[in-house]
Amino acid sequence: MKQIKINTNLITSFKQNGTCTLNVIENMDDLHEIEQGKLVGEGSNIIIRNHQNLYKLSKTFSYVNIVDSLVIVGGSTKISLINKILIKNGLSGLEFLGGVPASIGGCVRMNAGAFGKSISDIFEYAICYNHDKGIYTIHKDNAYFSYRNSNFKDNVILEVGLRLKKSNYHDIITKLNENTKIRLSKAPLLRTFGSVFKNPPNMVAGKLIEECYLKGKIIGDAMICKKHANYIVNLNKATADDVLYLIDIIKNNVYKKFNVELEEEVVIL
Repeated sequence: MKQIKINTNLITSFKQNGTCTLNVIENMDDLHEIEQGKLVGEGSNIIIRNHQNLYKLSKTFSYVNIVDSLVIVGGSTKISLINKILIKNGLSGLEFLGGVPASIGGCVRMNAGAFGKSISDIFEYAICYNHDKGIYTIHKDNAYFSYRNSNFKDNVILEVGLRLKKSNYHDIITKLNENTKIRLSKAPLLRTFGSVFKNPPNMVAGKLIEECYLKGKIIGDAMICKKHANYIVNLNKATADDVLYLIDIIKNNVYKKFNVELEEEVVIL
């Protein structure tokens, strides 16, 4: 297993300032070397505390194979690559994640979703690894999914099977482009990690934060986005501590005003 010291701005979409140790899993044998550490994918929904020991699947685990309507995907495969291949093969069902800079493993782990759809809708199986069970398969009947959550949190996801539907090129590309355009219109064009908090039942987290007049609040180089209050952006060299301080401010203010406890959607490592 290859081990490197790296700046966290190289492995997160937020481009936060800090350092970590990154262990790159290059084959199945490397899985048994995993000790105390945490897995990262494309780093699109995480904040990494300084000096963490992390693990990442190499490009060996990035592939897409298609058998009729079953799409077999390596755990480190980027959503953007999967969608490109699906378009060419006339398969529909993943367009709701258009524009998401994530890997399939991370999307399954958090049951990523948008536009009324989520990974659980198309999930067929996942081949996983953990210390207790080794390498094993979880089929859809034994998988647990809820809003931005699953029972895959303690697993390394090596491969995922998705069940999609046949469609035509025009319909797939139109839906994919529409979803991507909507996502980009709502999200800031700055360095961010996506939504900070999950939406409480029948509420919108961004609206609650906005009504606490917290838009534009800055700690260090981290700022609550002026465009969408459920985003935190990196103005320059924001650290994990800057972000965590802002998260505490948001949670305390929302609780005091609305008696609502916000739950983080961003993963804090």
